[in-house]
Amino acid sequence: TGAGSGLGRLFALEFARRRALLVLWDINTQSNEETAGMVRHIYREMAEEAAAAAPGVAGDGEKDVLPHCNLQVYTYTCDVGKRENVYLTAERVRKEVGEVSVLVNNAGVVSGHHLLECPDELIERTMMVNCHAHFWVT
Repeated sequence: TGAGSGLGRLFALEFARRRALLVLWDINTQSNEETAGMVRHIYREMAEEAAAAAPGVAGDGEKDVLPHCNLQVYTYTCDVGKRENVYLTAERVRKEVGEVSVLVNNAGVVSGHHLLECPDELIERTMMVNCHAHFWVT
């Protein structure tokens, strides 16, 4: 979750380098797609490196564990602060991708204001995304 920017994007890129099949969620469709584009670029570079190396052997001399052709990235627009949106998106993932084996529950709201300066709506939104959403997504 929160794959469209910040730590979520950095996690996605690092998992891509480790040959993970990725399912990226973010409330912002455009930034989520930008992250997916970066992931696809990493996958293409790894495929080119593998093609240049001896068949079946990675550049470090160890056998490839996961074939490069299986590397994929899926994107979903999801507001994790809305329980029903989480449940619907999770069901789509199950149908379109399968079961998730590792969850990085990273989405978060940072207001930059002192608590007593925040309007009630911002406090509620922060609690929904930074607390409740972790239970719903899990």
